Amino acid sequence: MTPVTRTLCLLIAAAALAACNRQGPQTPKQVDDNTEAQRHNDGVESVTVNPNAARAGAEVDGNGDVVTPVHEFKSGQTVYISVPTKFGRTNGEKLEVFWFSQGKSQKEDAKTIQGPFTVFEYAPTETGAYNVEVDANGRPVALVQFEVK
Repeated sequence: MTPVTRTLCLLIAAAALAACNRQGPQTPKQVDDNTEAQRHNDGVESVTVNPNAARAGAEVDGNGDVVTPVHEFKSGQTVYISVPTKFGRTNGEKLEVFWFSQGKSQKEDAKTIQGPFTVFEYAPTETGAYNVEVDANGRPVALVQFEVK
């Protein structure tokens, strides 16, 4: 046997041994199939809001309470959303409002509760139905609906 042939045979034998010395297939990790989320309506948690947790009006008093609740406004008229501090909220908590019309976000605002009422305002110019969601500490607490004509 020539030295080249012997070297070639040794390389083939070493490669064959290396190929045979493999560990078995690794066990695959378990796949997260979101079964926990499916048990809870696909991860969507229902929320119940108090119908008195916020009110819409065209005017607020010195404390920030709506003078007369109104559900129809003129284009360009200022709409006030008044959120009373009662219903389990305290001074220093963060309130956020999200104004929607025809499925589109119109305005977002955030304030810290500092008294008996927290007031948000907006003067919509587009006519149609509006929804205003009020969140306290990231959780919905009120939904106010009105229309601009």
